[in-house]
Amino acid sequence: MENKNINLKKLIKSIGSKKIKDYIYLTIFFVIFSIFIIFAIRPALVTAFSLKREEKELMEKNLTYQKAIADASENLFILEDVRDRLFLVDEAIPDSPQINKVVDDIGNASNQNSLLLRNIFVSEKIEYVDSDKKNFQEVRVNLETLGNFENIINMINALNSQRRLKNINNMEIFSQSDISTESGVLDIQTEIIGFYL
Repeated sequence: MENKNINLKKLIKSIGSKKIKDYIYLTIFFVIFSIFIIFAIRPALVTAFSLKREEKELMEKNLTYQKAIADASENLFILEDVRDRLFLVDEAIPDSPQINKVVDDIGNASNQNSLLLRNIFVSEKIEYVDSDKKNFQEVRVNLETLGNFENIINMINALNSQRRLKNINNMEIFSQSDISTESGVLDIQTEIIGFYL
């Protein structure tokens, strides 16, 4: 037992030395510093890095929103620019068939280009669905005319320059004689479609 007391006294005496005290203080400092790093600094660093990542994501979203706002304002300027010309859309695709207007447009185009209108037939309306799945109705006009090739081209250009939207769906051109000339009379059968809502 005495041996144990002597060892204990030596241990206490050795702890009292300056070198050992420095090591003990240093060890206690590192333990406390490690606990401080784990519980105080680490959460602050995690928060800082997550805030930096969130800032980057918000900057990307901000750029996306700025682009969307710029596109919307550009579209607004375009709409303001064409607002006074919206009646052209109504004339291109009217609310009703206006068959007489379609026939008049075709007749005027034929007459202006020296085509002899032999026969005109308006068929029943057929529903037409475009790529956006909006339903349009169509009026089909079949006509037979006589004229030369240059007159046909001029009539097509005249139809395309009119405000009412029309589509030449089918055109057949026949020669009336066996001999072809520039001014030869051709028999033209055409199907023209006019659209309406």
